[in-house]
Amino acid sequence: GEMNADPEASAAARPLLTDLYQATMALGYWRAGRARDQAEFELYFRRCPFGGAFALAAGLRDCVRFLRNLPPAGHVQFLASVLPSDTDPAFFEHLRTLDCSGVTVRALPEGSLAFPSVPLLQVSGPLLVVQLLETPLLCLVSYASLIATNAARLRLIAGPTKRLLEMGLRRAQGPDGGLTASTYSYLGGFDGSSNVLAGQLRGVPLAGTLAHSFVTSFSGAEVPPDPVSIPLSSATWLHVWRHGWKRVCAHLGLGVQEPHRGERAAFVAYALAFPRAFQGLLDTYSVQRSGLPNFLAVALALGELGYRAQAQEIRRVFRTVSAQAVR
Repeated sequence: GEMNADPEASAAARPLLTDLYQATMALGYWRAGRARDQAEFELYFRRCPFGGAFALAAGLRDCVRFLRNLPPAGHVQFLASVLPSDTDPAFFEHLRTLDCSGVTVRALPEGSLAFPSVPLLQVSGPLLVVQLLETPLLCLVSYASLIATNAARLRLIAGPTKRLLEMGLRRAQGPDGGLTASTYSYLGGFDGSSNVLAGQLRGVPLAGTLAHSFVTSFSGAEVPPDPVSIPLSSATWLHVWRHGWKRVCAHLGLGVQEPHRGERAAFVAYALAFPRAFQGLLDTYSVQRSGLPNFLAVALALGELGYRAQAQEIRRVFRTVSAQAVR
């Protein structure tokens, strides 16, 4: 079926994603003849995170994936190696037959508001099975809901029109934590992520800028190559750029030699690679005295060549510079 072809199945839905005591309790239920008793577990929280008044329910998709991939038959041998050596082999045979066909899950819809003491999930079924589900379902819901809630709070603060991007992969709690954070920040209201794996596996829109290392790798002595996607030579491009550069420096009251030459070369190189999506990282050296004028000069040059800025605020800045230069 569709879930069996899921590229995340082997990474996000491992049957042994649980605590050891779930397996020891399962053995206790089985020995007491209670493995098939009907039971219901509820997943809820007592206090809203961040001192807030609400949370977002998240992680349901991952829970469904886990339940559909639960049969632990191929993992029973490892459980046998960590449980007492005198455990009845019939218990492990019982584990090999387990699935979630007798389990019922009632849940808040993904991304809906959740409040203290109101279950996000209600899981009912055979006692031994639902006991084994406790840890993985908590793991899959708790962090996802925390990230989605934080993202929603940031979206409320920023308002509906600001663009919010998640770029925390390098500081994430490991690869799985990084994928979860990228996925559920998007669910919570962010516009996209820098995490390419989240784009591949979860369909999260991808976005990114450039790093300080890109900027600092340029000394300013580099000669830009002839543009590929702009129909003109590098010499013509430099002429157009220098014209905009003088206008920007005159408006900002800067000497033409003051902003950093290497940063300028980096912006030119990036603009030639992405003329329709030029972005600049302005704080490598000095935002006001280097990053901003270098960015504006390159962006003005692109504008002269027909590649116009789209953001209303950026267009306003460009119009101001242009008007001052004409006076």
